[in-house]
Amino acid sequence: MSTPPFHGSCLCGKITFEVNASPMIVSCCHCTNCKKYTGTVFTSNVIFPANSVKITKGEELVKSYRDDAQDSGNSIARVFCSDCSAPLYVTGCEFKTAESVFYSALDDFNVPGEAEKQPQIEFYSKDRTSWVRPLDGALQPETKPGRGEGDAKLDLSALVKEISSS
Repeated sequence: MSTPPFHGSCLCGKITFEVNASPMIVSCCHCTNCKKYTGTVFTSNVIFPANSVKITKGEELVKSYRDDAQDSGNSIARVFCSDCSAPLYVTGCEFKTAESVFYSALDDFNVPGEAEKQPQIEFYSKDRTSWVRPLDGALQPETKPGRGEGDAKLDLSALVKEISSS
């Protein structure tokens, strides 16, 4: 199985980055903001601890969009390449405890011949596009745990334990 560091890049290759941490979880997100940002029907994400991503080339091309329209009230930064517009990762996730790297921005995360690193959870299943089917074996919360009225903040460590035990 591939291990850290993981390497990533944008579509034009002018930005490269490294993630020197093990993933906490692999997820999909069907929320409106993720769909609008990527122009897709959902995003696939590899969640790492905060401050794990380091730009190794093209820092001057890195731009971000501050997304304040989160149902958590937590502002996040959506990071992308200013030349090719490829989305790379999101910072400020889960109240600044995590970074969400777009699955396909990673060049060596899912190496051919290795076991597939399938998402373990699909956030915002209530907003899933009708023709997209749930992933077998993935948890299917309607939003993100901790987003409902009276819910506690999402505890990624507890979520990882829950997924591991199922």
